[in-house]
Amino acid sequence: MSFHPRDRISIFGSLRPRKGQLLSRAVVATYSLDLVAMLGLVLALGGDGEEEFESSPLEFVNAVEKVRGRLLVLHQLGRVIAPGRHRSVLPLLDTMLRAVPADERRESWHPKVALASYELDGTTEWRLWIGSRNLTGSGDLEAGLLLVSGSGRGAKVLKGVAELATGLLPEADWTPAEVGQLRTARWIAPPGVSVRRLLWRRPGQAVPFLDGPLLARATRVCAVSPFIDNNGLAVARAAARVPLTLLTTRRAGSCCAPLDGVRFRTATSPEPDIEVAVERQREEADGDFTDPPASGVHAKLLAAERSGKAVLLLGSANLTGRGLLGPNAEAAALLDVTDPALSSSLFDFVDGGMELIPEPPDEAREELAAEERRLDGLVSRFLQRPMTLTLGENGLVLTVKGGVDDLLEGARLSAAPFLDPERRAEWVRGSASVRLLPTPPPAHEQTAFLTLRAQSRTRPEVVRSWVQRFELAGLDAERRDRVLLARYIGAQRFRDWLRSLLEDIEPVGGRGRWYDPVPEPQPPGGLPPDLFALETLLGGWARDPSAFEARISRIIAMLDSFQETFEALPDGSERSAALEDLSRVRPFLTALEQAVSEADS
Repeated sequence: MSFHPRDRISIFGSLRPRKGQLLSRAVVATYSLDLVAMLGLVLALGGDGEEEFESSPLEFVNAVEKVRGRLLVLHQLGRVIAPGRHRSVLPLLDTMLRAVPADERRESWHPKVALASYELDGTTEWRLWIGSRNLTGSGDLEAGLLLVSGSGRGAKVLKGVAELATGLLPEADWTPAEVGQLRTARWIAPPGVSVRRLLWRRPGQAVPFLDGPLLARATRVCAVSPFIDNNGLAVARAAARVPLTLLTTRRAGSCCAPLDGVRFRTATSPEPDIEVAVERQREEADGDFTDPPASGVHAKLLAAERSGKAVLLLGSANLTGRGLLGPNAEAAALLDVTDPALSSSLFDFVDGGMELIPEPPDEAREELAAEERRLDGLVSRFLQRPMTLTLGENGLVLTVKGGVDDLLEGARLSAAPFLDPERRAEWVRGSASVRLLPTPPPAHEQTAFLTLRAQSRTRPEVVRSWVQRFELAGLDAERRDRVLLARYIGAQRFRDWLRSLLEDIEPVGGRGRWYDPVPEPQPPGGLPPDLFALETLLGGWARDPSAFEARISRIIAMLDSFQETFEALPDGSERSAALEDLSRVRPFLTALEQAVSEADS
C-alpha cells in the first residue's frame, strides 16, 4: 500500500464478493454517475469473475438478478452522464438509484462512500469504503480507504459507522438489525493505518472537518486537492501550523497563488465525469513504447507528519470553504498513519508535482467559463421545480409545475425518451409540458429514465445533457425487467440459460461478452435430451433444496416473458424451435414445482 500512482486498486475489486459470498445490501454515494460504470458495479457485486466488463451474456443476466433489490446508488440531482452506448439494457438500473435534490447554487451532494454487507455460511461481513472516486469512467488518480469487518488480529470497534449510515445515508432505510450490526462490528484497517474518527455532513449542514491542528508540532504538511479557494486554504493553513505544500491544478493554483505559507505544486487537471468506454478496455496499445495517457489528480488529502508518524484527512472534501466547512455534503476519515513508508510516499507524490507557473489571463476562456457557470445555475433552477412524468393513452408526457417561461430567456430546454435521445421535444413559451412519445411504449422499452438537455442561447456550443430518473406511475418494473432480460437472452441463449439454472452450473453460455451483438439465428437444435434427467434434477435438489426451489421459481416467473418474446420473432425455424422448447418446459416445470410444494407440505 502506498500513494505511488502505479499502486492502483479498483473500487470494484474492493467491493467484489469473496468466493461463496452473496451480496445482501450495498449503498453507494457519488456526486456524478455514469450508468455504464454503475452497470460495472452490478457485474462486480453479482458476478463471479475478476473482470466485470468481460462477463458473458448469461453471467450478466445472473448478476443483474442477484443484485436487484439489494443495491442503492445515491447521486447529485442532474449529474447522471447521458450514455452513448448500451442504452437498451440500462433501464434495468432505474430502480437502483436515487437523486439527492441538493441545490448546487448553494450546496452539493458530494460524498463518495460505499457501505455493503455480504453473507457466507450464516456470517455477515461488512465493508466500508470512503474516498474521492465518483462512479464514472474516469482514469484520474484517486485515494480511498477500505475497512472490512472481522474478528482477526487488529480488528477494533469503530464508533460512528452506524451514525454515518443512518445520518448520511438515510435514504437506504436501514433495518434495526443492520444498524445493530454496524454498532458492534469490529473493523480491520489497512496495515500501518488506524481510524481516529469518521466525518460526514448532509447537504446544507455546517460541520467543520478541521477544528484544530492536525498534528501538534508537525514538521511538514502536504495536501492534494484539484479544487481550492481562499476560504478552504485558510482552514487548511490554520490546521497545518507550518508551511503547506499543495498539489493542485494549474488553473486552480493560478486563481489563489501566491499565498503566504503555501507552496503550490501542479498536476494534470482531472476529468471526473468521463463516460465509460467498455470496448476500449480490450484494445491493445499501438506499439511497445506507447505511454499511457496522463491521468489527472482527483484525490483529496491533507496530511501532517512528525517523527515518521502522520495524521491524514482523506475523503471527498476539496480544500474549499464548502468542502471543509459546509454546506456541501461530504464524507472523510481522519487517520493515524504509523507506517513511515506510507506517509513518505504521499509526501514524495506531492513533491513530485511541477512548480506552479500561473496561467496568463485568457479573456475568451473566462467568458466561456462564465457562460458555463451561468447555464449551470439555470439548470439548477430548473431542477428545483417539481416535475411529473406520466404514461397513459396520451403517451409519455413530462410536466414542470409552474412552467419554464422565465428560464427560456437564457436557454433552450428539451427532454427525450431515454432509448431515443435524438427525439427531443422542446419546451415552448406558455407550455409547462412536453410530449415525448405519442403512445405507450412496449414493456421492454418502458423506463423511468429521461434524457434532458439545456443549451445556451447566447453561446450554443455550451450545452448540458444529463439523465434523470422520475417516479412513473403505472411502471411495472419487475415485469419490465423480466421482458427486457427475456429479449436480451433470446432464443439463441435460452437453452444455455435454462440448463445453467436446472443443473446449477456456471452461467457461461452465450459465448462472448455481455455487450456483443445478439448472435445470428442458428439451425434449431432443440433442448438437450438429458436436460430433464431425473438423476440430474434430484442431484440438484439434494445439494441445496431451498436454492433449487428458488431457481425453479425463477425460471417459471420468466416463462411468460419468453413466450411474449418468442411470439414476436419472425415466422421461421428459430421461432418454431423456441416455442417448441417452451411447450416442453412449461408443463414439466409446473409439475416439478407442484411436486416440490407437496413434498414440503
